[in-house]
Amino acid sequence: MVSTVMFALEGGTDIIKPDGSLVVIFILFILFVFVMNRLLFKPIGRVLDQRERKTEGARHEARASIRVYQGKAADYEFSIKRTRAETYRLLQEAREKALAERAKLLEEGKQAAADEIGAARAELERQATAARATLEQDARRIAAQISSNVLGRPVPGGAD
Repeated sequence: MVSTVMFALEGGTDIIKPDGSLVVIFILFILFVFVMNRLLFKPIGRVLDQRERKTEGARHEARASIRVYQGKAADYEFSIKRTRAETYRLLQEAREKALAERAKLLEEGKQAAADEIGAARAELERQATAARATLEQDARRIAAQISSNVLGRPVPGGAD
């Protein structure tokens, strides 16, 4: 298989003349493409496709993990807010209960003080009435005694 390639030096004739070797080259080219496709391009393509699937799968997993994390973070924030609100509510209830208890104790203290003051006033009034009665008796007795001494005779109404 000798190819006849003529080089034109001075005459201006065709540089390349096709002959039977062109068919052989074409067949070899097709065979080479088939072998290269089978041995190099398809395995490299499979490796690249596999790498792309793994990369896309990892991206998908990362996105799913981010969504799960965001959901859990939102749930955590919600539970913190709910717990905080519940704590504030319990504190408010305890405060209201303590204030009601305080008001009740103050009212009971005021009532006890008012009862003691009333009892003391009643006792004081009783003692004042008894003292007036005693003073009145003593004053009549002393008056009768003075009258008896001045008149020199017993006066009625005296305790003598």
